[in-house]
Amino acid sequence: MKFVLKCKECKHEIPNFQKWFEVKQACPKCGSHQADVVYLDEMKGVKKLVDNKTVKPDSVWYYFDYLPLNNQKNIVSVGDEGVVPIEKWDFFEKFAKEKYGLNIKVYAHRNDRHIATGTFKDLAGTVVASVLKETGVKNYVAASTGNIGVAYSHYLAKARISLSVFIPNTSLKSQEAEIGSFGQSVFRVDGDYAAAKKMAKDFAAKHNVILTGGNFDPMRIEAKKTMVYEWLRVMPYFPTVFMQAISGGSGPLGIAKATEELAPLNLCKMPRFILPQPHRCAPMAEAWKTAKAENFPENWEAKYPVYENPETTIETLSTGNPTAYPALAKVVKKSAGEIISCQEENAIDVTRLIAYEKNVRIGPAAAITVVGFFQSLRDGLIVDGDVVMLNIGEGVSRSHKYVEKLKYSSQFVSKLDDAKLMDRNSYREKLWQAVEAI
Repeated sequence: MKFVLKCKECKHEIPNFQKWFEVKQACPKCGSHQADVVYLDEMKGVKKLVDNKTVKPDSVWYYFDYLPLNNQKNIVSVGDEGVVPIEKWDFFEKFAKEKYGLNIKVYAHRNDRHIATGTFKDLAGTVVASVLKETGVKNYVAASTGNIGVAYSHYLAKARISLSVFIPNTSLKSQEAEIGSFGQSVFRVDGDYAAAKKMAKDFAAKHNVILTGGNFDPMRIEAKKTMVYEWLRVMPYFPTVFMQAISGGSGPLGIAKATEELAPLNLCKMPRFILPQPHRCAPMAEAWKTAKAENFPENWEAKYPVYENPETTIETLSTGNPTAYPALAKVVKKSAGEIISCQEENAIDVTRLIAYEKNVRIGPAAAITVVGFFQSLRDGLIVDGDVVMLNIGEGVSRSHKYVEKLKYSSQFVSKLDDAKLMDRNSYREKLWQAVEAI
């Protein structure tokens, strides 16, 4: 036995995931649905793994000793999960220096090229599928705005586990098709994401099958925290700022857990979390702004608005009832970070700019992260000396409607003389002007 699950509320220990599922993913002592995976060797072997600069990991399972699986024969992987490019984006560094006089370093943690789903949800997919396989689970239920459903569909199909996914009515048809293409069940709910989650919960109870633990799922948290291990392994500097557009927030929760676990080893410190939301669905940002204005009064983290059927253009970020806010907000405050609202319309401009400068096409949720970066520079949330990590955990492969909006250089011609030669550099100034206006 290399780990146990420990209730976050009363610290009661559950010996393994088999028992965790048997008690309906709730502490048998206090009823809490939140539990941490605790490794019995107190993480002492992590330093050796991240200090090994000669190895080229095949996947996140390089960190098997610190993932919640006991037997490697149960690993469900297509390869490369979590071992993805971390690029230095010096064109952003140059902008920060020239416009704001800041000397900062900017990195992008990319996952848009991964062969499974092209999102960081692949981390959750490989870990969840592996744990479910090891514990003999045959049926699983999830609610999703899109990306986690696609990842689970892919990996659970590989593990021969049946999946039922409930999606809100606003979810992209392309994602619905992709979930179903692996032979899994898809239910499009007449309602928003909150309605999809309720129906998924009721469906799981009716059929006595396991329901995903959502953003607090200890399997997902363990998967996401390996991002920290990769930063330690490949980067010359550990990030002081982490930015990710949020719907639920399992990524920042995982990163927070990893940095807290590794603190006794003096390997890293928790970065400041600057977490953007699209302005048409920004309940966490609204709640944070109110709490901050009131100087974070008692029980501040429990107060947040609920957006009914949010009409955001960023479907994968359309969580109007942010049940993870109380936990996530406390982590953000502890890190001295911020939760901010960003104009959705600016997503197209930053996507065009990055495609021009880096030949990388990021998806709409990743674009909100970058909008948040420019807004944070403007508002002084990023300071001199910061090492900024941008979570570019999504490409455009499944966002066909979004891709169509990216055109900006097309011209309608009716005769040959209307078609003129152009120098692509002529567009660069226009792209930067649009972004500088954020």
